[in-house]
Amino acid sequence: MRKILLVVANVMCMGGAFAQLSMGPKLGLNVSSLTGDGSNFRAGMNVGIFANYRINKLLAIQPEFYYSMQGAGFDDIPVLTKTLESNYTSHYLNIPVLLKIYPWAGLNVHFGPQFGFCVDDEYKAKLAGKEISSKDLEPYGYGYKAKTFDFSLALGVGYEFDFGMTIDARYNFGLSNVYDEEGSPNNTMFMLSLGYKFDL
Repeated sequence: MRKILLVVANVMCMGGAFAQLSMGPKLGLNVSSLTGDGSNFRAGMNVGIFANYRINKLLAIQPEFYYSMQGAGFDDIPVLTKTLESNYTSHYLNIPVLLKIYPWAGLNVHFGPQFGFCVDDEYKAKLAGKEISSKDLEPYGYGYKAKTFDFSLALGVGYEFDFGMTIDARYNFGLSNVYDEEGSPNNTMFMLSLGYKFDL
């Protein structure tokens, strides 16, 4: 037991000696969609801030807070001699909490839960030059909104340069339904982000 305690103490001391806190902004591109047939990918953006607590040479914890434009496009539907075009846009505030593992220098793999909060969403359909939005139908009781809370898992790889710049490629897979109904789709998103960290 004494040997185990000594090992734990040594690890804690090493971590405490190395521990480093940094934070900074990040900006990037999203390619998102919804699960299910007929859903296509669409482009959006992400922008926010992150904090990185480097425990030791191998591990770090990185919480983030960022705005994310998401959604999906849908297959065109022929209607007589016309074509129905439609797309879905959603706006989220996302808070991932990531565990980062550094196998070599600034190279890292990271994963963890993400807590999302939908602040707005809209479905648009266009037929023969005429467009209608889900927001237009809300006064009549036909519009319905995405659930406020969204839970997903994040998995990605990244690199942190010595001069402060960071780059991340990440995939987020939603585990909760977008809408509060049975069979509702989940969010899915690939994101590429650039950041810059400042040591505190």
